[in-house]
Amino acid sequence: MGGIVKKKWVAYNKSYEFTEQLKSHFNISEMLARTLINRGLDNIEKVKRFMDADIHDMYDPFLMTDMDKAVERILQAIEENEKICIYGDYDVDGITSTALCVNTLRKLEADVMYYIPVRAEEGYGLNDEAIAHIAEQGANLIVTVDCGIRSIDTVETVKKSGMDIIITDHHECGDILPDAYAIVNPHRHDCSYPFKELAGVGVAFKLMQAVTESIGYSELLFEVIDIAAIGTIADVVPLLDENRIIVKKGLEKLMNTENVGLKALIDMSDLKDKQISSYNIAFIIAPRINAAGRLADASRCVELLITEDEALAYEIAKELETENKERQRIEAEILEQAIAKLTSTKDFENSRIIVLDEQNWHAGVIGIVASRIVEQFNKPSILIARDHETGKGSARSMSGFNLYEAMCKCSELFEKFGGHEMAAGLTIKAEYIGAFRKKINEVAEEMLLGKELLPELLVDYKLEPADISLQVAKQLKNLEPFGMGNPNPNFVCRNMQILDRKLVGTSSKHLSLNLYDGNNNIKAIAFNMGNLYNVLSIGKKIDIICCMDINLWNNNENVQLVIKDIKLIKN
Repeated sequence: MGGIVKKKWVAYNKSYEFTEQLKSHFNISEMLARTLINRGLDNIEKVKRFMDADIHDMYDPFLMTDMDKAVERILQAIEENEKICIYGDYDVDGITSTALCVNTLRKLEADVMYYIPVRAEEGYGLNDEAIAHIAEQGANLIVTVDCGIRSIDTVETVKKSGMDIIITDHHECGDILPDAYAIVNPHRHDCSYPFKELAGVGVAFKLMQAVTESIGYSELLFEVIDIAAIGTIADVVPLLDENRIIVKKGLEKLMNTENVGLKALIDMSDLKDKQISSYNIAFIIAPRINAAGRLADASRCVELLITEDEALAYEIAKELETENKERQRIEAEILEQAIAKLTSTKDFENSRIIVLDEQNWHAGVIGIVASRIVEQFNKPSILIARDHETGKGSARSMSGFNLYEAMCKCSELFEKFGGHEMAAGLTIKAEYIGAFRKKINEVAEEMLLGKELLPELLVDYKLEPADISLQVAKQLKNLEPFGMGNPNPNFVCRNMQILDRKLVGTSSKHLSLNLYDGNNNIKAIAFNMGNLYNVLSIGKKIDIICCMDINLWNNNENVQLVIKDIKLIKN
């Protein structure tokens, strides 16, 4: 573990013909112009819209197919005092979608309830038992959020029960759409909405935008944009276009949120009075909300986000803290067991795909563990939690290998499966797991044709010594919030000499470096690279991939490079 893990450094494949135009119009450096182009912002109007992220630049929600029908039916329900049920999903996207709609509709004095299925008992999406329960509660209208687009049979059950159903979703549509009262989904083949990459909470936000604008209460919508930002970040959709507006404005709102539950969650997460970033949401706030859906009942999270009772909010926030710690404990335990399985046998050394199974692993966290295995072993990984009869699996891939395509070629072994290129889920009979392990590796060998899979680092540009300045670092800050589709820019720095290095952080797992670029001494930090201390001796020269950051210490701002990868230069 003392060496440097190989990674593939890849330049963006873009046309840079508009570089000079962007430099001139915005008075920016070549480096920043190219970074913008790498994010698909290749003309003045796109860059302006990106930089401004103005709430008034959001598209007309009625451009979505069926939006008019959905709004008309919801307003009718409010007018006639019908009970509306918001039906969500148990992940962060579904929870925030549900809370956003409940909060907005309550402000409009609607009679509204919500329903979130319990993951371990009901699984994902609509189910007949839930519909029966909702009907018993006297609901007249169901509005799904983040689910329902493939629930053909269950929608028929809803109609037979005498209720109407509006589906809002952002997942890919099947060949046949459910026979719902209205279906609001930008991925509908007959929908010409200009931005297709909204999260489930983004579609719910657009629905509530349409409802509130129709009756002259559009200001209500921006009271819940902080909730929308959390779901958007957590669902790892591209932070461009409308998603960027939602997240940027939502993070600003979050700093002074009026939501009692969010205040409690921020306080319990030690983020009070701090500048909350997309990173904080993704790695601190969202996992706490997700923990409930993974281990217990996600309805408590909805209650947290809709309550006005401060004592209840803190009680739930404390529960989430406890459940998140339990999730981390279970995750660490499964990871330890998985690594022990891998290191105790030579069988996996020649495997293209890691397939591990174990009885009594928690199905709610094995996806997270599969991601950790990919990071550590540089191989696509599938973890299966099984009992005596059935296994439930979560699969994670890496750049260069279409995992879903490979699984399609093993489909005869599954009870059911689904997913996309980088992540998938499956249900399989326990007796077929061995055959699946053999088959998926044979398929992968055919697909890869001997090619070595390496983690890829996309590089925006080369940093020259003159670029490493506080002024440039502040320019880059204007590109925030970072996330999927708008990553923190990566730069290559060549021929850096190591002047000094020391181990820092808990268990000395991070490496602090003092580097010389030929002009200046530069501070750098390499997180989780403490194992390279003895490899990177003083005087050696290295090439690095890094992000540029601003380090604030004793009220002094200084540039700091955050190292993502290192290559030793041979003398």
